[in-house]
Amino acid sequence: MHSVNKILPLVLLIALIPPGCGQRKSTPAEKKVKITFWHAMGGPLGDALDTMINSFEKENPDIDIVPVSMANYSSLSQKLMGAVQVNAPPNIAQMYESWTTQFYSQNKLVILDSLIHSPDGLTTEELNDFYTAFIEGNTWDGKIITLAFNKSLPVFFYNIEILQRTGYSRFPGTWSELRQMLQRLTDRKQGLLGAAGLVNEGVFGALLLQKGGNYLDEKNNQAIFHSPAGIAAAEYLARLVNQDSTVYYGAGYDPQNDFLAGKIACIQSTSVSWAFLKPNITFPVGIAPLPIEGTPAVIGYGTNIGIFRTGTPEQISAAWRFIKWFTTPEAQARWSLLTFYVPVCRSALLLPEYQELLQNTPGLSEALKQLEYLRFEPKTEAWFVGRRLLGEALEKIIRAGIDPKTALTQAAEAVTTELNR
Repeated sequence: MHSVNKILPLVLLIALIPPGCGQRKSTPAEKKVKITFWHAMGGPLGDALDTMINSFEKENPDIDIVPVSMANYSSLSQKLMGAVQVNAPPNIAQMYESWTTQFYSQNKLVILDSLIHSPDGLTTEELNDFYTAFIEGNTWDGKIITLAFNKSLPVFFYNIEILQRTGYSRFPGTWSELRQMLQRLTDRKQGLLGAAGLVNEGVFGALLLQKGGNYLDEKNNQAIFHSPAGIAAAEYLARLVNQDSTVYYGAGYDPQNDFLAGKIACIQSTSVSWAFLKPNITFPVGIAPLPIEGTPAVIGYGTNIGIFRTGTPEQISAAWRFIKWFTTPEAQARWSLLTFYVPVCRSALLLPEYQELLQNTPGLSEALKQLEYLRFEPKTEAWFVGRRLLGEALEKIIRAGIDPKTALTQAAEAVTTELNR
């Protein structure tokens, strides 16, 4: 009875206190800011992204990232374009440079430069830690608009045992040497081809740039990939398939499956393909950078991440915190270990966990040196169509035997028309 008598007055006192008086006020951490994130990561890459998002949310309990996965980049592009038209885009999204150009011209994006140079931005040291290509590739009119998100490098994966049996202790460093090696490796009686996956817009672009050419003359709104450098690049690729018969021009996952089955000595792909190949490998595999003849240059792959202006100030601030966190060396090292996308900042490579990866992955260190001379395809909005037209020209050259000069010239004329719409 005594204890009850002591408690009752206290209960009555609490009941008489006006709402809000003396009670603990909600902290910002208890009011989660919800961020929608549209992306095109699927399979193990989507799982890796979910892992990263979960880690961020544990460190930032006041932010809720809601990932929305699209089937592929084409679907993501269509959904984003439609959402922007009705002023209802997500808070953040993956985007290629040509998409960014369109969104930026429509004033739909938050200029990350303003956040980077804010009190909660990046230090000069942190900004300089990014590989130069990843800053230049995200800069419009001298301002950083987006930041690199999932980036990969062109590489060759090769069967070490097959190369050694043929007398090769290292992967060729020049395109001429590569052609010779593929000829020696190919043994049709044994059902073995030299390579697959080698004919694509990215390899064409690397050859084009190394030979001193370029995709576009943007000052004059003209496509110039049908220059002598471009023709030479296309002729080289055509010879491998149609003259030498050493390269398999396959589609989908067929080249990867044939490589895993030991029917192909090497396969050209991107670094992220290792995430798919590694679990199924039954033989020693090496990784090599693209060969070089002329000016060192390779074309990078992957998208960037941007913030749309339609969010509230709280959402924009939270979105920036996520992007800033994602591009830290620690997060980049983990993202790379999970996916084999390349770190966007140099210091990530120095962390113990990444150093262990380099030691256990033959050739990866050499392949990563390409980050120092990485280039990207044109940013102009018209290149969204232009890339498809270039791909169709390469298809005609390889599959239909159309003269490279004719096919590239026709494609360049069509791209020039797009540039001048």
